[in-house]
Amino acid sequence: MRHLVLALVAATGLAAGAAPARADGQTVLVSAKLGGIAPFDGLSPFVSGGVEVGYVLPALHHGLAIALDVDYTQPTRTGSETDPRVMGGTYTWKLTEQELGLMPVLLYRMTSMKGVVPYGGIGPRVLLNKSTVQDNGAPMISATTEVSTTIGVGVPLGAELPLGPGRLIGEVLLQYGALHHTATGNTNTGAASLSVGWRMLF
Repeated sequence: MRHLVLALVAATGLAAGAAPARADGQTVLVSAKLGGIAPFDGLSPFVSGGVEVGYVLPALHHGLAIALDVDYTQPTRTGSETDPRVMGGTYTWKLTEQELGLMPVLLYRMTSMKGVVPYGGIGPRVLLNKSTVQDNGAPMISATTEVSTTIGVGVPLGAELPLGPGRLIGEVLLQYGALHHTATGNTNTGAASLSVGWRMLF
C-alpha cells in the first residue's frame, strides 16, 4: 500500500512538472518541539510543547510539505482588586489560560541549500481555550471558568540542522487570533513562541 501511495504521488508531481519523488522515500515528516511562549496580552511567559506530523510533497525539489501541528501551553496572570465586600477590602486573583492549539500548515523548506535548511510556513490556527479565574489567596471568591474555540493564523519560521539520523530544529511561531471572554474581556491570543526540537524524515 505504501509503494502504491508513493507511486501515485510521484505520478502527480510529474504531471504537474515537479521533480520526481526521491529514491530514499523520505516523504513522512515527524517533529517534536519544546520551548516557551510569550503572550502579547499580558499573560506571563510559560512553557509550551508540541508535535508535528506531515507529508513532504515532490514539488519544488521536495521543499513543500503539508503538516498538522498540535501544541499545548498554560500561561497565567495575577492581579489585585479593591472590593469592600471582602475581608480586608482587597483580594488577589489568578487567571489560568489553558490553550490547546491545532494548526494545519503549509511549509516551504529551502532544500536547495547545503547544511542548514531554513523554512517558513503559514496556516489557520485553531485554539481550544479554557480560562479559569480564581482567588489567589483565601478561597473567598469561587472560581469562574469559560471555554471557547478561536480561529486565527500562525506563521512558523525556523531552520533545520542535519544531525545524526535526524535534524535539530529551532523555530519561532508567531500567532494571532481574537478572544472574547466575559472574565477577561475582549483580548487576543497573539503570542510568540520559541522552541527547539527534533525532526525526522521517513
